Amino acid sequence: MSALQKFLNYFKRIPQPDLPPALPEGKLRLHLLCGDFETVDAAMAYCFQTDGNTPEQITIDQPGAYIDTGFVEVVYKNVEPRLSEFLPPDEVGRTIAKIKGVNTLIIITEDAFGGFPYVLGHAPKLYYLGPYVVDV
Repeated sequence: MSALQKFLNYFKRIPQPDLPPALPEGKLRLHLLCGDFETVDAAMAYCFQTDGNTPEQITIDQPGAYIDTGFVEVVYKNVEPRLSEFLPPDEVGRTIAKIKGVNTLIIITEDAFGGFPYVLGHAPKLYYLGPYVVDV
């Protein structure tokens, strides 16, 4: 990278977290991520394990968001029954097609962000599927 490119990169706008639009009464926004983990224990450790001095790995990998892991759920392998609890059948099929080839679904409810602005994205171990607005 040239010195000029490094200089110009310094002035690039870094995406800043935003508050999402308000939801209608009776709706909840969920964020779905998927990844491939060797075991359910590995997936759980990624989301919930900390040494006490650092955040969980999922929070480290999402630097644009504070994540309270009390609002995070890990679904390992058979994800269809869980998705069917809150998505219509056609959306379940589309979501399963998106996660084909991986074995773990991570569900984060909007409460996990504590009312703070946030931005989520892909991470080394996770693919961000996006937000889903569902009935409460």
